Amino acid sequence: MKAAEWSKVVWLEIGDDNPVRLRISNSRQAAECLLERWKRKNNKAYKLAVMGCSRALKGLISDEIARIFLMEAAKQANYNFTVTKNENSVTKLEAEIAEITAQLISAERVQHAGH
Repeated sequence: MKAAEWSKVVWLEIGDDNPVRLRISNSRQAAECLLERWKRKNNKAYKLAVMGCSRALKGLISDEIARIFLMEAAKQANYNFTVTKNENSVTKLEAEIAEITAQLISAERVQHAGH
């Protein structure tokens, strides 16, 4: 199954001493990165990102949601990343759903930090 291109590209730096910069623009690339290159796998965000990519590749969730899971895993792993617009954009509805999901995850993180 071909992975749809994300509305935004995630530029991710993996590694401690000599980080490698990766361009990730779809759920298949994200899954490969998580499974083959990720060094810090022992946290919930990593596991959710792997599951999210798998579900996106099966068509069960939006590819944009998988992108958000990847960014959350990168934050938990303390990997540097930047996000840029992808010229091969998704639909407006998918982008809106992804944005709302990002806001919900952020609100949940703040709520958990307060406890």
